[in-house]
Amino acid sequence: MKLTKKYLGDDLVAVVWPNQSELLVRVGERTWEEAARGAWAMDAEKADRVRVLVAVFDDIVVGAWTVTNAIHQAEIPEGKTRMVSRSTFETAADASLDYLVGGPSPRARQRNPQATFELRDLPGGESLIGSAAPTSSGLVQLGPFTLTVSEDGRADLHMPAGATLIVRTAA
Repeated sequence: MKLTKKYLGDDLVAVVWPNQSELLVRVGERTWEEAARGAWAMDAEKADRVRVLVAVFDDIVVGAWTVTNAIHQAEIPEGKTRMVSRSTFETAADASLDYLVGGPSPRARQRNPQATFELRDLPGGESLIGSAAPTSSGLVQLGPFTLTVSEDGRADLHMPAGATLIVRTAA
């Protein structure tokens, strides 16, 4: 039986800011994916619910992957008195997440270098949830914006005067 439902609305997205790895990435010693998988301070039960890993640098998404496994390690760090659980993620490429790369961070930067939230709250996440194949034509209305895609593939966008439109084409 072919599994067509890949993600659920209550699956978790982990957004990480691997800023300390930036120099290693820039000189080619590490990829953003390797930096993002790192050992993050996170409860093991929460880490086991993470299905999407998103890496952000300078408020721009630099990578997004599906999570295939989480490996946990709990220890009391030197000089500390409480147990800290760290999780490292195993990841794989998923073309359905490519729309995130190059776009703005789905979460504002915070004190902690990671955040989690449900997939249903990820911008564009509704396209990742469910088992139905995406339709090839139709109408989508978001506030004052209306996008119509005809069966022949022509797309028309109606938007308010003065609104900004950014177009990103597939690589």
